Amino acid sequence: MVSESRRRIEVAAAGLLARHGYHGFGLKKLSEAAGLPYGSIYHHFPGGKEEIAVAAITGTGLLSSRIMAQAPTDVFATTATMFEFMVAKLANSDWSDGCPVGTPALDGGTDAEAVRTACVAAFDMMERAFAGLLVELGVPAAEAAESATTVVAAYEGATILARVRRSDVPLRSVAAAMEKLIRVTLSELVSEREPVSRE
Repeated sequence: MVSESRRRIEVAAAGLLARHGYHGFGLKKLSEAAGLPYGSIYHHFPGGKEEIAVAAITGTGLLSSRIMAQAPTDVFATTATMFEFMVAKLANSDWSDGCPVGTPALDGGTDAEAVRTACVAAFDMMERAFAGLLVELGVPAAEAAESATTVVAAYEGATILARVRRSDVPLRSVAAAMEKLIRVTLSELVSEREPVSRE
């Protein structure tokens, strides 16, 4: 069982990673954000900053994938929720808090191999979870995986545009485009299954 203090450190680290990236947050900021003594940070994470970042990024990937998996029959609601979550997060943070996986992946966090690997794994978890929604609806696994990669990549790209433009328009536009993409994918699936008329 994860201790309450360790969980607080991971949550605080995810918030700092989302805002400042890997190189932009230090253990002093983390101690303040978690409301814990500096020594407590090393007690729970003897590996220091890198170990903490890996735990926070991995936790984000797990949480996101679990949320997606909770609604296996409503891929449209799940897609809308993803984008609306980021719209609210950015608006409530004055356009500062992005994705705890995407931000460190962009700011040079991938210089640390363990952090890069954690980012890859987190993105993979998100993609697999989203692909699972499509597979549940009958989309072939390979096509579902391609669509999931497209959705996750579009989500991360739209998040970057929204942050720098300080506007939710990129997220809302891309969300609408992803819904259309999924509808086309599902309609093509139905068309392929319809019997061909012999008349």
